[in-house]
Amino acid sequence: MKTLTFTCYILLGFLVCAVSTNRAQDKPIFDDKKLEAAVRKHVFEKRDNDKPLTESDVANLSTIQASGYGITNLAGLEKCVALASLDLASNNVSDLSVLQGMARLQYLNVAGNHLESVAPLGKVIALQYIELSRNRVRDITPLAALTNLASLYLSGNQVVELKPVLQLPRLATLYVDHNNVASIAGINHLRSLYSLSLSGNQISDLAPLVGLSNIYNLFLENNQVKDLKPLVEMAQGDKAQRFAPFLNVYLKGNPLSAKARGEQLKALKKIGTRVHR
Repeated sequence: MKTLTFTCYILLGFLVCAVSTNRAQDKPIFDDKKLEAAVRKHVFEKRDNDKPLTESDVANLSTIQASGYGITNLAGLEKCVALASLDLASNNVSDLSVLQGMARLQYLNVAGNHLESVAPLGKVIALQYIELSRNRVRDITPLAALTNLASLYLSGNQVVELKPVLQLPRLATLYVDHNNVASIAGINHLRSLYSLSLSGNQISDLAPLVGLSNIYNLFLENNQVKDLKPLVEMAQGDKAQRFAPFLNVYLKGNPLSAKARGEQLKALKKIGTRVHR
């Protein structure tokens, strides 16, 4: 009798565990149904039905394209542990906290959202490409930890200080146009910089650019630049002609001095630099 009772308890325990497991599996992974719809399109077996997505369904996803879905809540994305590329452009996202544990994430597009903080991204050290344009970001200090970062787009934010990203050794593309930047001191440390957009800021001193030796695209429109001497020095200092003859400089909307409009522009053009005004 005791043996029978014990056996019944064991069976009951297994039954409870099974029910609990099934309930856990039935619980939706994503709180935001719009995010779920976007992820579902990447799960081949369930893209055309409404069967519940499970953790095993999303565990091996490497890419998610979810732009323009109206997503507000990213809860559940942490289950996509293999994610390397994530496109969330043009949504209503304001919190990136769930991304901070994504060790494999290399590409992130969150342009056109409602982001103010990029703090969670400071822990996503595999990131190589970040598109953050058209948000409300002011402080980019957390990005200083991203030593693998090659491309950073911050157009149309509220950034004032660039120092946090001026020591990133692999940064080749930096777009900070239409922000509140007044100083670019230290930008010459970005030796790998290929394309730099500073348009629509409050920059007047170009001296910190001297030392950049791989730059090919330089966007400076609508700033407070009067003197082009630093650009002339950069170009004339390129004795090996590695970049100066191929450099494109965009200067429209600056209060250039008579000297800048005259002899300095002439000197740049003589070297082969393409000046767009």
